[in-house]
Amino acid sequence: MYLWRGRALVLGVDTDSTPHAHHAIQLSVALEGEFRLARDGAELKPCRAAILWPGQQHKIAANGALIAHLFIDPAQRILEPWRQRPPEPVIDPGLCEALTDAWQIPRALDLCEPLVQQWQQGWLPGFERAPAHDARIAQALAWLAADPERDAASTATELGLSQRRFSQLFSLHTGLPLRRYLLWMRLLDAVARLATGANLTTAAHHAGFADLAHMSRVFHATFGVVPSTLSRITIVA
Repeated sequence: MYLWRGRALVLGVDTDSTPHAHHAIQLSVALEGEFRLARDGAELKPCRAAILWPGQQHKIAANGALIAHLFIDPAQRILEPWRQRPPEPVIDPGLCEALTDAWQIPRALDLCEPLVQQWQQGWLPGFERAPAHDARIAQALAWLAADPERDAASTATELGLSQRRFSQLFSLHTGLPLRRYLLWMRLLDAVARLATGANLTTAAHHAGFADLAHMSRVFHATFGVVPSTLSRITIVA
């Protein structure tokens, strides 16, 4: 796993997931073989590449395939232009070869960054220039990224909004209630702490979860696998 703020690249022989949904845009491609994918409660179907959108329920049956996943925090960008593109994007053999190399021989984040940019640009061209729905929520997201424990009431006041209106706008433009978004941020924080050598219990505590069981429930609901899966992954952050 390669971990940046706002993006994560996960490479490996995947495990099957249970139905789940999360906040990120997910780009997935089978580097060897194929996987089966179910979207929005439909049946599992063979697949080699897919784009999954924030909040979209999905399930992956990995079939032992070597798969690359790129998770991108959409913030509150307007995503409609990309949602209208074909659901199964074109696979670039050169990209797959480079992703396989990054799995076989872990590298520094700065060396992996161009590869991630190439993938994002190929499947979501122009995404980094997509406009935001509401500048006030964009500001709130920036504040929360810097301080996930920031108080919602004071954030609303600084934006000139009532707490109720702030909560409404936040849910409307990010697709998540504020409470669930904060849980998402805590999960990312916990994963980053694992990269520094912390164990699961310590990472859960320092990320703000009540205990490891609490983090495990949230992690499973978000990613469809148990957090102990991370213990088998080399995390570069």
